Amino acid sequence: MKSKNLLATIRTNLSTQPLEDNERAYSELIGLSLANSFVNFKGGVIASFENAPAARRMLRILDMLGIKHTLSSYVPDRFGGVSGHKYEIVFNQRDIYNILLNHDRIYDIDILPIYFLRGLFLARGNIYISTRGGYRLTFASRYQFALIYASDLLSELHMSFAMQKRQGKDIWFLHVMKFDEIISLLRLFGLKRDIEKLQNIYETREIKKNITRITNIEMANLKRVSYASSRQIKKLSKLTEDDIPSKLIPLWRLRVSPEGRLLSYREIAERLGWTKAKVSRGLKKLEKIADDKTKDDI
Repeated sequence: MKSKNLLATIRTNLSTQPLEDNERAYSELIGLSLANSFVNFKGGVIASFENAPAARRMLRILDMLGIKHTLSSYVPDRFGGVSGHKYEIVFNQRDIYNILLNHDRIYDIDILPIYFLRGLFLARGNIYISTRGGYRLTFASRYQFALIYASDLLSELHMSFAMQKRQGKDIWFLHVMKFDEIISLLRLFGLKRDIEKLQNIYETREIKKNITRITNIEMANLKRVSYASSRQIKKLSKLTEDDIPSKLIPLWRLRVSPEGRLLSYREIAERLGWTKAKVSRGLKKLEKIADDKTKDDI
């Protein structure tokens, strides 16, 4: 499953989570509102979304809390082309309005951390799965203060994070990059099925990564052995039986034969009924004999 498909599923599942009580719904509403909202001159809040599940979730919460609202939807024209729908929900809620005007007010309100983070993630968050095997859960907001507040909550949960501003744009990102912490967050958000899908992706990639790593190690070993073998055989090929002690002749014959050139020390030992250490010592002696012969020839 691609990360885009997984994100779409996660957003849909978040938007259909049960609304348990007003306090939880209120905390989630604040998180949804602080991703990309504005205030108008009438004292209202304009919440803007580019994903339908987030807009639907806010509408459900506003209905539950008895807050009047209006919804508009349109297709914005971007860079000369058409992009997806944009949803704007206008509502009046004094606390959120005050927070958008005075950011420090967020610390004066009792907010349930998990529900705030869940709303913030649904509004504009993302999950990235890189082709190299990296994972990243990202919160995004036009307001730095919202992500600073979110980072305080992540710290309380003993999670690591990194904050970043997109160059040239009014948008901030808060990244959680450890896989086990991403899983923990999704579990806190109530997304058990999506956790299973993400873990399946992780396990499949880890298996492929391990296979690739083992293959690369084996190829490197083969290249190293091949180089050492060819260098050794080049020396031994200069010898004749007259140059070699009788006890080393079987080893020499096998090593310089077409078949023996491809054998490892262990395989040579098995053929001769020797130990691997004895094969190693014998070949070193043969190389020394070949080196001494070369010096004598010079």
